[in-house]
Amino acid sequence: MSPETPTRPGLGTALLTRAGAGVLWASAHLSRVRFLHQEREVKALADYGAVIYALWHGRLWLLAGRLYRRHPGLLVSLSRDGEILAQVAAHLGYHPVRGSSSRGGAEGFRDLERCLAEGRSVALTPDGPRGPSRRAQSGAAVLAARSGIPILPMGAGARKVWRMNSWDGFEIPWPGARAAIVFGKPLLVPSTGDLEPWRLRLEESLNTVVEEADREVQGRRREHERI
Repeated sequence: MSPETPTRPGLGTALLTRAGAGVLWASAHLSRVRFLHQEREVKALADYGAVIYALWHGRLWLLAGRLYRRHPGLLVSLSRDGEILAQVAAHLGYHPVRGSSSRGGAEGFRDLERCLAEGRSVALTPDGPRGPSRRAQSGAAVLAARSGIPILPMGAGARKVWRMNSWDGFEIPWPGARAAIVFGKPLLVPSTGDLEPWRLRLEESLNTVVEEADREVQGRRREHERI
């Protein structure tokens, strides 16, 4: 077997990934979520047939438990851990696309383009998989420029969360926590010209929607426990 080939999970892993998908789904749906500016998503999907969902890696949990309804393509690394994540995503209804910035990136990018050409939305974490946190890489802007499909920034926040001691400060909402999901203004990237301003614009937009989500839920302050 080639070292680039992901291993097939055994029965135990398969059961674990199905259970993990259930936990993620239940956690997201137990949160008391308010959606802000969802009309932006509705209009973009009506106008273009698909969107490129963009979200910060640290806020992925709540959004992943909701976005599955659109059955988007989701870029997942070729590592062993990536295989587990791909199985969890598939159980939820995502279309896993294998590759990352360090392994299989070109092939994964082509598969994302293929998804968009077929009318399937895709989801990306522009600061993943290794960070720096909240620093957008160029992939989303390149994909938007080549496909003609807009980027839709998304942010999420919850009043009470567990915050992991990781590079992205990954957040898991408490069951039943008050939460908000915010849709930013779609970014339609031109097919020619310098993409750096659009990368920066995406980074700013993602920070804006996360800040709006936090303001919506925080009251006087947000509460979290580190794990």
